[in-house]
Amino acid sequence: MDSTALARAYRSLLDAAQALTAAVPVLGAEDRATADWTLGHIALSDGMLAAVARDVLAGRPARIDNTAAMEPAALARLTAATSHAGRVALVRRHAGELLGLVEALSPHQAAALVQARLVDRTGRQVFDGRLAWEEVVRMRAEEHLPGHAATLAALHPAAGRA
Repeated sequence: MDSTALARAYRSLLDAAQALTAAVPVLGAEDRATADWTLGHIALSDGMLAAVARDVLAGRPARIDNTAAMEPAALARLTAATSHAGRVALVRRHAGELLGLVEALSPHQAAALVQARLVDRTGRQVFDGRLAWEEVVRMRAEEHLPGHAATLAALHPAAGRA
């Protein structure tokens, strides 16, 4: 499966996160919490998506449930256990793993339907249905990651926020 758009989205996200690294100690508490949440959420959701991609590759029924990547306690544990730079490295590692798995998918596997249950930050279910895996990847590349990259870029002091 072509991973060009997904790789580009990760580069943009990681560039924004890396550029923010030196500014993190001087950010206000709210901005720092936003950066922590964003990177933790991406790291946790990428780990979940990599597991789904392995299921698709193996021909097993695949299910997406982003609850753990939205759960405040899980995000707090990850934030407490890592530094900003550590979270950036975790996102980079998980992104590389997910990109490798996506690239290994055949066109038939990319079209596989996966069951998806998605919740918002409050835990409220916003979607429960089936999606083609390639649509999940497209949304990640074109909507989800660019939105988070923009959030991180806006936190940077050079963007006029801090």
